[in-house]
Amino acid sequence: MEKVALIELGINNVKLILAHAVMEQSFVVYDEISEPLKIGRDLERDGFIKPTQIAEAITVLKMFRKLCDSEGVTRTTAYATYSVREAKNQRSFIEELEMVSGFKFRVLSPQEEGSAIYTGVINTLDVPKAVIVYIDENTTQLIQYSRRNILQQEIIPFGTGTLSELFLENGSNTEAQSKIMTEFFAKQLAGLSWLKTIEDEFKFVGVGKTFASLGKLSRKGKKYPLDLANNYRMNSADINNVFGAVKALEMDKETKLKGTSTNAYELLAGLSMVSAFVNNYKMNELVISDYGMSTGMLYNYVISSTNEKPISDLLGYSLETINTFYPSPRKNTRHIYELCLILFRQLKVLHKLSRHYVRPLKIAAYMYACGARIGFNGSTKVAYSVVLNSQIYGASHRDIVIGAFIAASQNADDFNLGEWVRYKDILLEEDLDALRKLAAIVRIASGLDRTQHAYIKDIVCDVLGDSVIMKTITEADVSFEIKCAAAAAHDFKRAYRKNLELL
Repeated sequence: MEKVALIELGINNVKLILAHAVMEQSFVVYDEISEPLKIGRDLERDGFIKPTQIAEAITVLKMFRKLCDSEGVTRTTAYATYSVREAKNQRSFIEELEMVSGFKFRVLSPQEEGSAIYTGVINTLDVPKAVIVYIDENTTQLIQYSRRNILQQEIIPFGTGTLSELFLENGSNTEAQSKIMTEFFAKQLAGLSWLKTIEDEFKFVGVGKTFASLGKLSRKGKKYPLDLANNYRMNSADINNVFGAVKALEMDKETKLKGTSTNAYELLAGLSMVSAFVNNYKMNELVISDYGMSTGMLYNYVISSTNEKPISDLLGYSLETINTFYPSPRKNTRHIYELCLILFRQLKVLHKLSRHYVRPLKIAAYMYACGARIGFNGSTKVAYSVVLNSQIYGASHRDIVIGAFIAASQNADDFNLGEWVRYKDILLEEDLDALRKLAAIVRIASGLDRTQHAYIKDIVCDVLGDSVIMKTITEADVSFEIKCAAAAAHDFKRAYRKNLELL
């Protein structure tokens, strides 16, 4: 394991990301610093980056160099966005930065930026077909993909900064101006013939500050119980509710909405752009992505195979990553999941649960013991919190919540019905019955590998009257494991209304 750093140089800020990494396998970001720059304003005037701004960038990069050295960073990758490339003196600017800081910068093309955004999204969201919409201050990128292949890529030379500068002035009627911005941006989209033929199964994935603020304001307005930005889903009504609330506010260029990362004028411009999609295209569901270009560049740097193809099992990858960097006292979580899967299939005639429940079952099997990292007493309560606050990809918010409750329910006394009710807008009525059945499966599976030797290779379940006979197929004496699993008999009977016998 080593420490790596990624530096992203844009015209409005420079960002440092620090991560622990196992090269060609996985990484976890543990620190991020973003410092503002004022390059963009002068570029619009004459196309040159001024000496004062070069000095400002050098100061920040020197600080980043000191941080990397003090952190013991062993590998560094640095890149400049396409906007920097537009500067007439970009070559001399980059050369001076490299000479002073020691960071070697690569200037990305628009296609490379789009590819990095796609990589960041496809390796953190399980959305098979989508149009990615990435909005920044100066441009909008559209990337259509299907089955992990990019189909279309477009760049529109308007972003939140350019639109707000064009149409918004202090004291202007923001509601009227937002309508003008929506209509203006809709005209930019009208020339993209492929957008008009988007099929219903394609979703829209939003990336960037506008969508982060949109999702946060939506969750706040709905009193959404889960503080997770990535994979938050919105329909057109949700979007229009936030847009309506923002454009009705009194604001000026200095106004900043609480909890958002952009000023109110740029947010209004961004939401006007999103509204153009809602009004003119089938944006039946918008998926918010919390990861974009910098994440994609990290994937390509640490796991070079993602340059060619995305990670195939997102959920498995993220759970393995969590256990790699934050190891559980139990080292056998993969085998426990395999036993859970066997039991899930063998007991299907009783539980009658759909395949959808395999995802929360997998989350719980990998993370049921993660609370013991903090301490044994109350470990299931801690596991519940850890699951809810971990970076788990390839699972819906509903999956994550159910998985957290399964982990907590390894100790039946730690199940809190009042806490469960908090998530009523995320969960379905049938999920409570499923939770009890899945929790019993995880508890039995963890008992069957209590010694962590993976002696039990298979399980055969026979339903005989009011009993379920579980026959273990093993290569050693597993009397201790059977004894541990039998401790779940009470929970099993309550969930399945059957007695449990283990052989």
